[in-house]
Amino acid sequence: MMDDQPLTDTLQTDRLGQTDGIATAPRHIDSLTASRGIAALLVLAFHYSGGFLPSLRPYEYTAFLSNGYLWVDFFFLLSGFVLAYVHADKFRDGLQGQRVRAFVFGRFSRIYPLHLTILIGYVILELVRWALTVQQVGHADFRTFVGSHSIPALMSNLLLLQTTGLHDGQTWNGPAWSIGAEWFSYLAFPVLVVSLMQRCAVVAAAVIAVALAGLAVISDAGRNLDVTYDFGLWRCLCGFVIGMMLHQLMGPARRVHLGHDAVCAALIVVLCVGLHYGVRDILIPPLMALLVLSLALNDGRVGQMVSHPALVWLGTVSYSIYMVHMLLLAAVNTTSVTVLGQPIGRFLGVGASLALLAAMTVVVLALAQVLHRQAEVRMPAAMKRSRVAARFIAGRSR
Repeated sequence: MMDDQPLTDTLQTDRLGQTDGIATAPRHIDSLTASRGIAALLVLAFHYSGGFLPSLRPYEYTAFLSNGYLWVDFFFLLSGFVLAYVHADKFRDGLQGQRVRAFVFGRFSRIYPLHLTILIGYVILELVRWALTVQQVGHADFRTFVGSHSIPALMSNLLLLQTTGLHDGQTWNGPAWSIGAEWFSYLAFPVLVVSLMQRCAVVAAAVIAVALAGLAVISDAGRNLDVTYDFGLWRCLCGFVIGMMLHQLMGPARRVHLGHDAVCAALIVVLCVGLHYGVRDILIPPLMALLVLSLALNDGRVGQMVSHPALVWLGTVSYSIYMVHMLLLAAVNTTSVTVLGQPIGRFLGVGASLALLAAMTVVVLALAQVLHRQAEVRMPAAMKRSRVAARFIAGRSR
């Protein structure tokens, strides 16, 4: 993640050299960028292989995909870690107003254009569903702008309030709950740096333990971390703080060779095995945290393998993948229900379901590339050049 980039962009950080406190030249940690892309695809597979394609029942053989919601916790960990790398030094001397406002505007300009773009897409789809119903096209009989797609829910999504307990379920673009939660973590970041990141490694470890305890509290003693619209804000904040504290543990992690190829590979295997067997959810974030540290420190073959250019590209567009994939699913189901009377997955066997899954994944990747270029790069750049940005950062009302 580069300066003022969200958790989906190429990662550029000051990686410390072998001697603590001596920094080498800034470099991209491509392995973390790539791992974010892999996580986004796993979230997509989690959503697409469930009720949408009922012939695909991976849960009969493995819990790996059924636990796909836990990769969102990986995003939270990685976001806190990378923001600490890139931005923490700006606030170590205190909360200087202009720096705080520049950071906040930078974060807003990076997450909001894509979020708004996808919301507009959902509103357009809802209008199409309404028109199809009014015109009695095919089997169309949709209830529109009610329930999870109500106008009040739209307002809360526009204000990034999806995880504040205003609703009794996910609304509009379901995955965007995490973006609303991350926004509040961004707002807290400067204060968290000042209050927590001036401490020693022992304190950082203690903070991580407290954050893990917080995750256990909101997840039925750690049994189910699939917490979104109700306590998703706290789920995000706990993961985000753990990620920030990982930055404080870079020195000790290096001294115990956490970035060694064997350690990194072992962590990947243990994490995958844990997900496969469906261990208690609370055990997964610590493994993910160790993996983030290990990948950040690894300069060996594991890092090189993970940093394949295709995977790095995947990580670069992962925010768009994450945000657009459920909109595509909704559009496909709307078409199928209108034409066939039921969601398309109910008509497909295993082979056809796999073919549709592959085709939709390709479409998502194509859409993600376009959205990344427009809503993640060009729109934020235009926002940062605007007079509104200059006035806000300078602290002027007009």
